[in-house]
Amino acid sequence: MLRSNVIRIASACASAHSGAGTHVGTLEVPSGGEHIVTRSLVAVCIAALSWAVAANAAAQAVRATVLGTVTDRTGGVLPGATVNVTNTETGVVQTTVADSQGRYTVSNLLPAAYNVEASLSEFQTVVRQGIRLVVGSQAVVDFTLGPSAVQETITVTADVPVVDTVSVALGTVIEQKQMAELPLIDRSYSKLIVLAPGANELPPATAGGQFQQFFGRQPQYTVSGARPEGQVFLMDNTNVQNYWNRGSGSGQLGTTLGVEAIAEYQVLTNTYSAQFGGNGVAINAITRSGTNQWHGSLFEYFRSDKLDASNYFDDLLNRPDPTFKKNQFGASFGGPVVRNKAFFFASYCRYFILATCCGHRLIV
Repeated sequence: MLRSNVIRIASACASAHSGAGTHVGTLEVPSGGEHIVTRSLVAVCIAALSWAVAANAAAQAVRATVLGTVTDRTGGVLPGATVNVTNTETGVVQTTVADSQGRYTVSNLLPAAYNVEASLSEFQTVVRQGIRLVVGSQAVVDFTLGPSAVQETITVTADVPVVDTVSVALGTVIEQKQMAELPLIDRSYSKLIVLAPGANELPPATAGGQFQQFFGRQPQYTVSGARPEGQVFLMDNTNVQNYWNRGSGSGQLGTTLGVEAIAEYQVLTNTYSAQFGGNGVAINAITRSGTNQWHGSLFEYFRSDKLDASNYFDDLLNRPDPTFKKNQFGASFGGPVVRNKAFFFASYCRYFILATCCGHRLIV
């Protein structure tokens, strides 16, 4: 029986629009002939509020799972052995007992590093340290306990095997380090879906054409030639697609939740479990959580026409460089509410874009 699970609550991002006489997604022409659209984006994402409560494990492959067998040195199974799985970042402990065949399973684990301990009366206690779990992983951690007349603890440091011997699913895991360090033009985590083999982003004309206004402005993806409809975008096990069953739930802004708020995500492309659903591809994302340590960040991403090379045809026709300035800035902060029990994480992001297009000024 599990002693505790972790429940996370995520709020959606909100956007506010300002500017006299303007409408979302429209371009209004004032009497002076100058086209001005003002759009202000304030996204406050309460990304994770975690609490340890007694509950049954659900959707085990959506997060991560540790499973294995507890045996003695002769290979005989040890039913009743106690297995503790400890998140080294939050201190949350989940406990289970091996069944009659010596097998155990602890599911619904957040992506993190874990210590896994197995113990039984009159046997040694063995601790496996540094088990790194990623989203959707199912790590096999087996134990062999030797007899001991006194309480004895053996600590083993080892990594999880690279080859997944439990699942036949084909997929790619995009980690926080990749999202933070790889170039992303608008800091949308979904842009890195194309790192998965066979994945490609569709241009708007192909993705929706004249019907793009119904589908929204978010990117559309095809995997192994499949159509973009019917894919599954999971955010903490909640499908965030629009009512057309397309995109990543960001049709108005055209961008997805900032990379600061995403822990990591998995792009499943073939032979994955039916629990995900979807038409040939499932994106399984997990938002970040607070830990026992206070941590935060401030960021600013800046683009300017002054830093870009001039267009060849603009120089040829003696036209000035079009104005373009983009600021994307924000902050994130997380930590404990109650150590080893409750945590929070918040992320704030804002955009400002100044550009000229077709001789008109555009402010977003």
